[in-house]
Amino acid sequence: MKYKQSCECCGHNMTAYTHNLNKPLVNALIQLTNFYWKMHKPANLQKNLNLSKNQYNNFQKLQYFRLVKRIEKGWLPTEDGLDFVDNKIMIQSPVATLGKNILPLYHDAWKTHSGKVRRLYISDIIGYQYKTRPEYQEEKSNQASLI
Repeated sequence: MKYKQSCECCGHNMTAYTHNLNKPLVNALIQLTNFYWKMHKPANLQKNLNLSKNQYNNFQKLQYFRLVKRIEKGWLPTEDGLDFVDNKIMIQSPVATLGKNILPLYHDAWKTHSGKVRRLYISDIIGYQYKTRPEYQEEKSNQASLI
């Protein structure tokens, strides 16, 4: 993407960037959703998840896809994030940002993008489906009966 825009107020130049949904990001999202399904609370990325340095450094990019949100107490998957992990919905990849803004597909910046924009299921990225929310609830129920 080769799109730049100058701020009308201060003249600051901003560049549009594309971000792809990839396997390491999806695996980080899966860790977050697994933690959320088991604990039903926000996750601290360093304490509650086992992320690689790359996954940790890029985790915030999942916000661009509207798959996670940051709150004061930590990170939560969004409804779209949970549905994406359940392979129920497709997500656009790549997405584009300009400063702090996620750009819609009709923005002029997309005219400078040479790659394809696709809609993907999680299975398109990782090749198979992880456990769904009902499967985790079933496991939790079975563990309670063992006590």
